[in-house]
Amino acid sequence: MPEHLEEPYFDLLNVYDGFEIRRYYQTVNAVTKIMKKGIEGDSIGFRRIASYIFGKNSLNYTIAMTAPVQVLHNEEYQLMSFTMPSKYDISDLPKPIDESVEIIINPENTVAVLQFSGLAGRRKTDKLVKKLQNKIRMQGLEYSENFTVARYDKPTTLPFNRRNEIWIPIN
Repeated sequence: MPEHLEEPYFDLLNVYDGFEIRRYYQTVNAVTKIMKKGIEGDSIGFRRIASYIFGKNSLNYTIAMTAPVQVLHNEEYQLMSFTMPSKYDISDLPKPIDESVEIIINPENTVAVLQFSGLAGRRKTDKLVKKLQNKIRMQGLEYSENFTVARYDKPTTLPFNRRNEIWIPIN
């Protein structure tokens, strides 16, 4: 994804050794549930939402790409999500033709964030989630077991130039 893509707005609340706390503003997101794990599941989810923003919707309307692509991991499934450009209210957006894509309001939330480069495979992200959870605990903060992997770059970006983040909700 090019560097000029819009990103969700946030306030930086605190910086700790190795991570930061951010409060993200409410956004409107296109989401789809992913039942398959790994690259295959990510690819299916990405294609569904990309089709929506590139015109597979009730108005054949193209919507600008934003960053990052977000994959929420919980115990049952994964949700892939694209934040819609901030100029849109949920009522402004066309309806998805693909019933597996939903347009939702993502409420304001506070997350601990760990940035990393390289590939964002499951083994690596699991290790980084544990690392971030330990850092959060060391600060005496409570957190959710769910986490999001945020990927900011297109797949053709060389791994050492990639910007990725782990987001863990803070209670």
